[in-house]
Amino acid sequence: MTTTAYPQTALAGRSSGSSNVGLFLAAGIGVVLTAGLWVAGKPQPLRIAVPIVAAFIGWLLYSSRPVGYVSYSLWVWFLTPFIRRVVDWHFGFSEPNLILLAPFLVSGISILALMPSTQRHKERIPVAFVLCGFAIFYGFIVGMLLHPSAETFFGLVNWLCPMLFGLHLYLNWPKYEQYKAIITRTFVLALLILGLYGNYQFFSPPTWDRYWLENVKADSFGRPEPLEVRVWSTMNSPGPFANTMMAGLLLLLVTRVPLKLPSAIAGYLSLLLSVVRTAWLSWIVGFLLILKNANPRTIVRVILSMFFLLACLVPLANDPRVAMVIGDRFGTFTDLSHDASFGARIDMYKILIHDAINSPFGLGLRNLEVSRDMAVDSGILTLIFSVGWLGAALFLAGVVSLFLWGERSTDKNDEFCRAAKAIAFAILAQLIAGDVFVNVTGAIFWIFAGMYMAASPYHRSQAILATEPASL
Repeated sequence: MTTTAYPQTALAGRSSGSSNVGLFLAAGIGVVLTAGLWVAGKPQPLRIAVPIVAAFIGWLLYSSRPVGYVSYSLWVWFLTPFIRRVVDWHFGFSEPNLILLAPFLVSGISILALMPSTQRHKERIPVAFVLCGFAIFYGFIVGMLLHPSAETFFGLVNWLCPMLFGLHLYLNWPKYEQYKAIITRTFVLALLILGLYGNYQFFSPPTWDRYWLENVKADSFGRPEPLEVRVWSTMNSPGPFANTMMAGLLLLLVTRVPLKLPSAIAGYLSLLLSVVRTAWLSWIVGFLLILKNANPRTIVRVILSMFFLLACLVPLANDPRVAMVIGDRFGTFTDLSHDASFGARIDMYKILIHDAINSPFGLGLRNLEVSRDMAVDSGILTLIFSVGWLGAALFLAGVVSLFLWGERSTDKNDEFCRAAKAIAFAILAQLIAGDVFVNVTGAIFWIFAGMYMAASPYHRSQAILATEPASL
């Protein structure tokens, strides 16, 4: 009999008693250390300790509980801005803030997946990641030549770490089913927790959120008063939060879990209260893609669940305080000529497109949020300014190849795979209106892109294993 081995990274064995003790001991030391610095009134050491401790725990999980590491990384992305706000509220506002490095350091640990190892399948790095990686390093080199600074190094981290995390998921495709389960559970729970906090934030903004909003002076986030904020929950701004809810809600369409209804209600209401139109439109794009590729039974289940959800949401949305905010924003879809933000984006394109044409080599990986006193609300322009025309062409070619790769998947009943593709495409649809490849939005994009690609070798291996007994 001929056997084909597809190595599985062992969960048992590696998580031995000693490693478990070390993990809990490290976590305990980290909690005690950070709590001690808080009590002692040492804000600067505390802001340094938080990302270091988070990264250390991430490394321990990566080494002993790789499936838990994936969930932990997501929660660090979701909660780090909230921790930063609480620390700033207690000790005083600080910008830049080292606490925000925590999710990048934790996700950056996934670079270890590129190291030679006998514990994972020797899978080639897909051309999509190679092209995108070349573009990122090209932008880093240009940035170091034009303006060497810590900002350029952070730009490299901001672009590279989310992509590395997605690559890590692909390279460890034998764990596809385990990763699929933990990602689903994490997003379902995040919909409930982040959604409930976001709804509470709208009706009664906590002190630390009001303090932070007063200091960042972001007029587009609303005013630090009840019923006047654009919900951002535990995130740093409404956009990333809305994209997180959008991704989780699309995933929820193909998921059967006990918390589905409360998570959906909390998630949809907070998504509406974020007042992020691009995320609303992205949800529609993802929803249609899921229905397009779904089997009839799934379509019926999705439509029935949506009707039931609407029956639960309508009474909440009919609250005059909520209806006014949501209704005004929906009204802008039918009157774009009088919409200030839409007009500002059109003006931005008219002016900055000339700068992009005159910068063929790019400006390097800078945190370019404002140019000519205008917010750069365009992922396309940000990409061109960061990596130049050549780098942008390589990067976009890599992104396009992502959606061609997974077509080789042999299991047409994998609803998670279809949802992952829909989520990645829905986020990509926002490219004209925002930067979708960095920060938490970038992490979500690369996570689902990586899982979509991992489905192909996983199902192919399962098909081969299923036919082996016939060779006896």
